[in-house]
Amino acid sequence: MEWAKEFLEAYRYFVYTALLLVLTVMIIYRWWDNVKFWWMCTWMKFPVIGKIATLSKDNETMDDKNWFYSESIICGDFYSHYNKYNKDATLYENSKSYLSKADELGRKPFPFYMWFVVGILVVLEALGFGYVLAGWTIPGASESLQQQGALGIALIISIILVGFTHWSGHEIYQNSLVKKVRIWFINNRNDDKPNLERDSSVSLEHDHNDDNKPNYLQLLNRVKANATVTPSWIITIITAILIFSIATGATYVRGQVLEKQLTAEVSNKQTNIFSPLPSELTKNQQNADDKALKDSQDSDRKGGWATFIVLAVIFIFIQLLGIMFGYRFGFAGRESEDAYKNCSLFASKQEFLNYYKNEKEKIAKMAQQKLQELQQRMAQKSVATGTSAKQSEMIKKTEHRTFLTYVRMKNEESLQYEIADNASMQRHSEMMAEKPMDKIQLTKVADTNTYCSNCGSILKENEKFCSNCGTPSKKAEKPTCPQCGKTYEEGTKFCAEDGKPLEMR
Repeated sequence: MEWAKEFLEAYRYFVYTALLLVLTVMIIYRWWDNVKFWWMCTWMKFPVIGKIATLSKDNETMDDKNWFYSESIICGDFYSHYNKYNKDATLYENSKSYLSKADELGRKPFPFYMWFVVGILVVLEALGFGYVLAGWTIPGASESLQQQGALGIALIISIILVGFTHWSGHEIYQNSLVKKVRIWFINNRNDDKPNLERDSSVSLEHDHNDDNKPNYLQLLNRVKANATVTPSWIITIITAILIFSIATGATYVRGQVLEKQLTAEVSNKQTNIFSPLPSELTKNQQNADDKALKDSQDSDRKGGWATFIVLAVIFIFIQLLGIMFGYRFGFAGRESEDAYKNCSLFASKQEFLNYYKNEKEKIAKMAQQKLQELQQRMAQKSVATGTSAKQSEMIKKTEHRTFLTYVRMKNEESLQYEIADNASMQRHSEMMAEKPMDKIQLTKVADTNTYCSNCGSILKENEKFCSNCGTPSKKAEKPTCPQCGKTYEEGTKFCAEDGKPLEMR
């Protein structure tokens, strides 16, 4: 192992830098969302080139909700982070139920600290392989270059093995769940039991869609399985071939290195034999020396091969350890990892709700601070450059354009889209049931809601003022037929019933 020590001493700064870089990448990956949020807030505060400084220059452009475009951008940036914590008790209950039905309640993902253990195993394997491959990797190169090449190739082999062993362990675990599905299916003695068919409507959000189904279907709806619901051993077979080939090859190369050393000892002895005495006098001594050398080489050969076998067993054990890690940690359910993140860190539902409520309040408070800073800069800019009367009034009256108002608007839009999608799916199902395929006509459903001209909230029927911002309501004008009174979408010019030109009402 002298060459490994020399390599580490010669390139210690490179090794330290690489380890520091790997550690930094792992930390950033682990807390990536926090890093992104911190950088977004930092970039907004930059003078001159920061986001707030740049957006404050635009105090004229407005969107269809009567918000300044710059205000919507700031609120939208924070809303993407705010929405990640917009979780309720239903999600907690669904996550617990999802893990229970997937038979993964209590299972954990691969721990962060275990990657450190895996990294040590990779280094140890690489050093062992590097010793075996040294002298055989780049024939004709210098000893130092051969050692570096051997270490590089050994690292590649070790990383590949780590990936395949972990993947193989996960495949074995997934196959155990697939077998469990088939065992539960066989043990179900009901004559009218449903077949092994996955329900595509089941998800973490719609976890209760299969509450009335047998347990084997509930597990099948969540676990990753092929179309025939049978175990697959492709990765495990490839991993076994790799482990056996590398263990056998490494042992063979070690044996060849040993035989080469023993042969070199014999050659050196024959070259160094010289005596001024007659051969008759030295023959007995030479025979005794040859026998001693042969006995010594036999002992070295037996001890060497025994050591090589032990090293091969240790190598195989390390690979089995990697397979065990892959089997022990991780999830086979399609959304089990997301479900685990939702409920694993909390002892109760109330703790879950309190955590996400506090996180939302932190983000909302910071978002409102940045929005107010933007609005103040826009007001200063409007005084310096001058704007229209309407825009000046909008810049002064900011009490209805807050971050929480923006959140309510987004939630209302999402609710409208969900209602429209559900209604569209229901109408499509009804049409499919009532009409032949060649007579189905797709129609566009008009939006009959009335929106506030200031904040964009939906106005209830007969409301004279907006309940969100207090703005007087004014029903949006739509093309209307003067004869039959039917309203149409904007851009329609003639009535489809009587052909009369439409009027704005």
